[in-house]
Amino acid sequence: MKKFIYYIVAAVVFTACTENIDLPLKSQGTHQLVVEGQITTDTTAHWVRLSYSSDYYDPVSAHVENAIVSISDGSNTFSLTEDTENPGLFKTAPDVFGLPGKTYTLTISRIDTDEDGETETYTAQSLMPDKPMVDSIHVSIEHKFYTNVLQVSYYGNEDPTPGDAYMYRVSINHVMVTDTLHEWSITDDEVYNGQRAVDEPVIYLDQKIEQYKVKNGDIITLESSHIPYEYYKFIFDALWESHGSDPFGGTPANIRTNISGPRKAWGFFAAYAVDRKSKVIKTDTP
Repeated sequence: MKKFIYYIVAAVVFTACTENIDLPLKSQGTHQLVVEGQITTDTTAHWVRLSYSSDYYDPVSAHVENAIVSISDGSNTFSLTEDTENPGLFKTAPDVFGLPGKTYTLTISRIDTDEDGETETYTAQSLMPDKPMVDSIHVSIEHKFYTNVLQVSYYGNEDPTPGDAYMYRVSINHVMVTDTLHEWSITDDEVYNGQRAVDEPVIYLDQKIEQYKVKNGDIITLESSHIPYEYYKFIFDALWESHGSDPFGGTPANIRTNISGPRKAWGFFAAYAVDRKSKVIKTDTP
């Protein structure tokens, strides 16, 4: 596993003289479609969020309303309905679930990004990998990174096929506490392809942060997802561009996308398999 991304404890502060500089950025002109969505092996209402891009100096994201959105596995087509309380958020019925090995196609129609009166159709495809092979997890409070952290590790075999990628998130007492992109842990299998992981740490949660604090008897759940490699690269790019790698890194670049259509669109639609393992923590942490 080549890279783990742990966004929990470290902060680097650079102090220097600063001066405000206004850059004469050009307007992008017409809006561009932005897509965020997925289907997983969970039986739930899967969702797709649609919005329009905006200019840098006018960062107001406009929701895409009244679109026609569907997800198909080649045999079955699931229609998504717009949430009346959240414009731009489209959901499947709550009994929908994905199956590993199937390719899922997202179709978005009745979109007019350039407002020329002609509607457009956008699509994206994603092959759902097999479920991650996680046998069990281990949770403990460890002193690392100059602080106490909740360390979550797992045991399991890594798929022998190269080119796999994984995402890890954590719930405490059935409440997801790593629910934003910068809190996710992602990795590929470049180093440990096909090997067995034994007490392999995947997430550390700083116990100084209120939402991560645990006490004796809390239920810790590791959500492991076997994600498409292209989605791994998308998340990696998004984190890289939003946080940067170092003060001397390269200039920002457009993040990759799997959304296709008559005009440029951004975002990603991913199909992935999910597994969960839970453990009751035993600690004297108050």
